[in-house]
Order: sequence, then C-alpha cells, then structure tokens
Amino acid sequence: MKEIICIVPAAGAGKRLGLGINKAFAMLAGAPLIVHCLKMLQETGLVKRAIVVLAPAEVEDGRELLEGYAPSYFAELPFSVVAGGKERQDSVANALATVTEVEGYIAVHDGARPFAGREVFARTLEAAKLHGAAIAAVPVKDTIKVINDQGEVVATPARSTLQAVQTPQIFAAKLLKEAYAYLAAHPTAVTDDASVVELLGHKVVVALGRYENIKVTTPEDLIFAENLLQ
Repeated sequence: MKEIICIVPAAGAGKRLGLGINKAFAMLAGAPLIVHCLKMLQETGLVKRAIVVLAPAEVEDGRELLEGYAPSYFAELPFSVVAGGKERQDSVANALATVTEVEGYIAVHDGARPFAGREVFARTLEAAKLHGAAIAAVPVKDTIKVINDQGEVVATPARSTLQAVQTPQIFAAKLLKEAYAYLAAHPTAVTDDASVVELLGHKVVVALGRYENIKVTTPEDLIFAENLLQ
C-alpha cells in the first residue's frame, strides 16, 4: 500500500560538487541525479506522490526536465515541483504547505540520495507508525572528536552512542505540520526535519539505514554513485 507523501528537497547550489549547476541536475549514468532519486522512490512501492523542491529560478525548466524523463524512469510516480526558500527548512515548509492531508505519513528525502531503497523506507515507515517520527541512520564507524576553535580536542564521545543520520525521515503528517507551524512561530536554525519535531519535545527514533545511502555532495561521491549504479 502506498502510504507516503515524499518531499524531495533539491534546491541547493551544490557548490562542493564543483559543476557550476544544481547537483540535482548532475548527469549520472545517463540521467540527472534527481531522476535516479525519483526512480528509487517509485521502486519502493510505498510512495504515492513526490513533491520536488527546486530553486525558484529552476522550477519551470526543472518541471519540463522531469516530465521528459518520467515515462522512462518513474512513470507510475505522480509528482509536482514547488519553489524552495532561502534555507532547507524553508524549502520543506513550502512543500509542506501544498500538502492538505493531515492523516498518513510524510517523508522528507534528499534529492541527492538515490540509493536508499525499499528496505530502508519500509523500516523507517514502520518505526514512524509506532512512534510518530523516525529517521534512517547508520552506526558511526570512525572515532569522533569534538574540537574547539583552536583545533584542540576537547571531548571524545563514546562511538556506541553516535549515529550518522540519513534520509528518509518519516513523520505522521499531523505531527510534521504541527512542528513546522511551531518553527514558523519560533524561528531557529535546524539541520534536519527531525530537529524540527524535537523542538516540540517529541521523541524521534532511529531505523537502520544503509551505508550505500550516500548523499552525493563531492566529485568523489559522484564517482562512487556511478559505480553503484553499474
């Protein structure tokens, strides 16, 4: 059963990729990165529609591009395109404003993560059904150091307590709407959607992601992504 409305933020400039374009449009194995992401969402069998968020100047061209690729890559996934805002949280808020449903589940999934796959979405959805809010994450492999402004180590957190957070992040629709309404009334900087829900004091649980679920950010990531697709 398709239960998820998926917001796909893809409005970033992608400066670290060094291509001079929005990384969502970076070509990867014959199609833009965002197309591979939408294809993956369709293949989960869990997403009933996607809302792609692009920079305001890219909305019209981006919609035409996606409509051109859709028949071959994600013909069974209804989608819309909306304009993003200054920050990621603004982009998600713009997309969320187009969602009229208050029941069911809303996922937020980075447009630069084409490798999440059905199992990660399914695990995260099941956790969200139990707890209202769930995020995909994987255990940290490396030792993490906290440093100060002088580059000195000031703490070494126990690695067993650390998780590298990914997307999807899935929430009960009513909860996510409430959280973003609270954020609008109490503006603060957040780095992911779980942080918005946490502002309400609501607990967020972790579902197992996968290490291949990378966010394509650097030229090296693009090479790795090409290898995964092949």
